[in-house]
Amino acid sequence: MSDWFLDEPGTSDVTQFSTGDGQASTATLSLRALSDSRNAERYNVHWKMAVVFENQENKPTYHGRTHDLSLVGTGMLTHVNLLKPALPVIILLAPPPLTVKDRPKIIEIRSRQLDAVYSGETRCFRLGFAFLEFKNDGLEVLTERLKHHKSVAKMSMPKPIL
Repeated sequence: MSDWFLDEPGTSDVTQFSTGDGQASTATLSLRALSDSRNAERYNVHWKMAVVFENQENKPTYHGRTHDLSLVGTGMLTHVNLLKPALPVIILLAPPPLTVKDRPKIIEIRSRQLDAVYSGETRCFRLGFAFLEFKNDGLEVLTERLKHHKSVAKMSMPKPIL
């Protein structure tokens, strides 16, 4: 896997990531089209998820549940206050199987943290993540899986301020 970092300080948004050679991957380009529309369907599903800080020693992993999942990003509800927006993370989504006969699938997504806020309503922290690149057929798996849920709203992805 390649190293990920911001193109230029102060100009980053969810679409301005590169693999170090100035080129974006095919998966990133398809996500760029989704995020540029600023109009992604949002789903109120509460799937298990984990965040892995792959570039840190011992690869710390934090667990939680999805909140407002879309094809371009998600919120995570967790009891840990994490705000490390400069570090690339891997998100592991674990949607529950649709039937007893289905095998569970883990969707792996390279992502970037956008924010962290405390929610008194849920009594935990809500972390915001923008998806950058899906591993293998992850985008197709997520798209197909979300077809079985009703969207709750359109989601706007504002440019983060760094």
